[in-house]
Amino acid sequence: MDPCGNCAASRPESASMTLQRFFFALYILLLAPLADAQLSLPKQLFGASKEASKPAEATTTEAVDPRAEAATLLAEARRQQDEQRLKDRAATENGSPISERQRLLGRLVLLYGERVNLLDELDTLNNAPPETPNQRTLLAEFDGPPPYSALRVDALRDEYDTLSEHLKSLAAAGRALEEQQTELIDARKRASKAVRLAEDRLASANKREQVDKDRDNRELASLGQRQVEADLTTTTLGRELIQREVEKLQPLREKMQRLLARVLPEQRLSKEDFEQQKASLRGRQNRVSAEIDRVVAANSKLAAERERLAKLLTGADPNGPIAHRMRVLDVQMETGRLTLMTLSWLDGLIQIAGSAWEQRFVGFRSDDSATRQAVLSALQRTAEELASRQDLFREMQDGARTAVMQQALRLDNTSLSSSARSQESAILQALEKRVQDYQSVEIAGRQLYRQIKRWLKDFGYSGEAVDADDWKLGALQITNILKQIWDFEMFAVEDSTFVDGKTVSVSYGITVGKSIGAIALYIVGYWLFSLLSARLQRLMVSRFRVDQQLASVIRRWSMIALALVLVIFILNLARIPLTVFAFMGGALAIGIGFGTQTIIKNVISGIIILFERKIRVGDIVAIEGMTGYVTQVDLRASTLRGFDGLEALVPNSSLLENQIINWTYSNTHVRREIRIGIAYGSPVRDAADIISGCADDHGQVLSDPKPEVFFEDFGDNALLLVLVFWVELGPNLMGRRVDSDLRYAMEKRLGKAGITISFPQRDVHLDLSQPLPVRVVQAPASEGGERQASAAQRNAQPTEKHDDERKTP
Repeated sequence: MDPCGNCAASRPESASMTLQRFFFALYILLLAPLADAQLSLPKQLFGASKEASKPAEATTTEAVDPRAEAATLLAEARRQQDEQRLKDRAATENGSPISERQRLLGRLVLLYGERVNLLDELDTLNNAPPETPNQRTLLAEFDGPPPYSALRVDALRDEYDTLSEHLKSLAAAGRALEEQQTELIDARKRASKAVRLAEDRLASANKREQVDKDRDNRELASLGQRQVEADLTTTTLGRELIQREVEKLQPLREKMQRLLARVLPEQRLSKEDFEQQKASLRGRQNRVSAEIDRVVAANSKLAAERERLAKLLTGADPNGPIAHRMRVLDVQMETGRLTLMTLSWLDGLIQIAGSAWEQRFVGFRSDDSATRQAVLSALQRTAEELASRQDLFREMQDGARTAVMQQALRLDNTSLSSSARSQESAILQALEKRVQDYQSVEIAGRQLYRQIKRWLKDFGYSGEAVDADDWKLGALQITNILKQIWDFEMFAVEDSTFVDGKTVSVSYGITVGKSIGAIALYIVGYWLFSLLSARLQRLMVSRFRVDQQLASVIRRWSMIALALVLVIFILNLARIPLTVFAFMGGALAIGIGFGTQTIIKNVISGIIILFERKIRVGDIVAIEGMTGYVTQVDLRASTLRGFDGLEALVPNSSLLENQIINWTYSNTHVRREIRIGIAYGSPVRDAADIISGCADDHGQVLSDPKPEVFFEDFGDNALLLVLVFWVELGPNLMGRRVDSDLRYAMEKRLGKAGITISFPQRDVHLDLSQPLPVRVVQAPASEGGERQASAAQRNAQPTEKHDDERKTP
C-alpha cells in the first residue's frame, strides 16, 4: 500500500476528527456554569488537575495547626473589619446606617472567635480526665468494705443524677446542632450559587458604574459565603465537642451506676450521720428565720415610707411622682409579703425534711416489720403531700413569670421618661424577686420529693430494709384488719317467719359491711331518683306547661315517696328486718303526737302558698320588721334574704297567719320621696326645676309617672320642697343608692346655682329702746351675805346675756 495514499486518505479523517473535537469543547464550555451549579461537570472535566493537587493540599492541611489557622482567620477578619469601619465612619456620622459589609465582617469575627474558643475547649477536653476531683474523691470513698454511709451514698446519687441530666442536655444540644448543620449545608449551596451569579453579572457588565456595583455585590456574596462556611465549621466543631464530651462522660455514668447497684444494699444511717443532718437542717432553719426577720424589717420601713407619702398625697397630683412612688412601694410591699409566705413555706419544708429524716433513721435502725411499714406509710404520705404542692408552686411561678414579661413589655415603651423608666425598672426587679422566691421553694420541694422517693425505693425494693415476705405479710395483715372491720357485728335482731306452717325464729346480725352497703345503695338510688325527678320536672314545665312551683311541689312529694320505697327495698335486699326499728316505736309515737304538729302545720301552709302563689320567689316582702327578697319557698319554711345580706328562715305558717306586705305583688313600681329645705329668699321655682332635672337625668327613675316637686310647707328655718318619684324594684336596684345619687346631684346643682340648703337656726332680737331694769333684793339676815351675792348675780345675768347676744347678730 502506498504511504502517500494513506496520508492523503487520513487527512480528511483527521480534519473531521479535529472539527468534532472543537465543537465538543465549545459545547462543554458553553454549558460550564449550568454544569457547575447542577451536575458539577467542571469538577469532572478538570478532575485530573484537582486530584493531582489534592495530595499537596492535604499535606499542607496536615502541617497547619487548626487553632493557628483559626487565629489567623480571626486576625484577618478583624483587620478587614477595622478597615471597613474606617470607610463607614463618615457615612455613619452623616446618619447613614451601618453597611451590610460591616455586618458580615462583624459576624465573621464572632464566628472565628467562637471557633478559636471551641478548639481550646476541645483541646482541654482531650487532655482532662473524665471525672472532676470531687467525683474522684467521692468514688474513692467506696473502695473500702461495707457498710457505707447513707449520706455519702446520697451524695453519689446526686452526682449520678446531675451527670445524667448533663448527658441528656448534651444529647438535646447535639440534635439541635445537627439540624442547624443540615440547614447550613443548604445555605452554603445557596451562597455558592449567589457568588457564581454575581461573577456572571460582573463579567457581562459594560458601564463603569455597573461594573463597580456588580463588583461590590460579588464581594458581598463572597463575604456571605465565607460567613456560611465559618458558621458551618463552627457548628461542626460544636458537634464534635459534644460527641467527645459524651464519649468521655458515658463510661463515668455507667461506672457510677454499677457502683450504686453495689453500695445501695450496704448503706447504713449511723447516729452521728443523723445528728449531722439534723444540725444541718437546724442551720438552714436559722438562716430562714433570720431572712424572715430581715424581710419584716424591710417591709416595716416601706410601710412607714408609704404612710408618709400618703399624707403628702392629699391635695397633690394623683399622677405625680408621689403617686408613682406609692405604686412602686405597693408592689415592693406585696413582694415582701409574698417573700415572707415563701420563706414560711421553706421553713415548713425544712420541718417536713426533719420528720422524713427521723422516719428514715427509724427505718434503718429497726428490724420490726410493723415499724418499717409505719415508716413507709409516713414517707408515702409526705411524698404525696409534696407532689400536691408542686403543682401549686409551678402555677404561682408561671403567674409570676407572666407578670415579669408584661412589665418588661411596659418597660420597652420608648415614650417613658427617665424617672418613669426607673420606677418601672424597680417594679420589674420586685416582680423578678417573686419569681426567684417561687423558684427557690419549688426547687427545695422537688429535691425533698426526689429524696423521699429514693428512700421509698430503698425500703421497698432494694437492700435489707424490707424483704418481699415482709410486704406480703404487711398486705395480708391489712387485708385481715379490713375484713374484720367489715364483718364486725354491731348488734343482732330476731325475726319470725313461717316455714311449712310453723313459725320459725331467725336471728340476723347487723354488720358494718351490711350497714355500709345499705347506705351506699341508698345514696346511689336516691341520686338516680333525683336525676330522674329533675328530668320529669323539666318535662312538666316545658312540655305540659305546668307551673314551676307546682312542678317543684310534685317533685318533692315524689322524692319523699320514692325515698320511703327505696328504704324498704334496700333493707329487704340487705336482709335487714324492719323489726330492727321496733325499739324506736314508742319514741316515734310520742314524737308524732307532740312534735309533728308544727311540722305538719308548716307543710300544709307551704303547699297552700305554692298553689295560691300569693308569695313567689323573687318577691320583695316585709314581715316582722324585716324586708327582703324571697329566695326559696319550701314545704316547711321559706327563705327571706334581707337587703343587708342576712337570710331568715320564715315558717310557712307565719306567712299565712301574719300580715305580710308584698311590695311586688301586682307590679314592681314603688314611689319614693326626698325632702329638702332651702333658705328663705331663694328662688323656689328655679330650685324646683333643678331638683326635677336631677330626677329626670337619673337612669333608674321612671319617666312614667313623671317625677314631681311639691312646695310642701314654710318651715321654721327653711322652705320645704318634696321630690316624689317612682322606681322599679329589682335585684339590681337599691333604693338607698338612688336616693343618695339624687341627693348628691341636688347638692351639687343647687350649689352651682347659688341656692343655699338651709339648716336649723334661730334669731334673737333685743329691744334696747328703754333702760334695762335691775333690782337688788336683800336676802334675809340668817342666810348671810353669800345669799345676797348669789341673788345679785342672778339678777345681773340677763343683762350680760343680752349684751352677748347683741354683739352676735
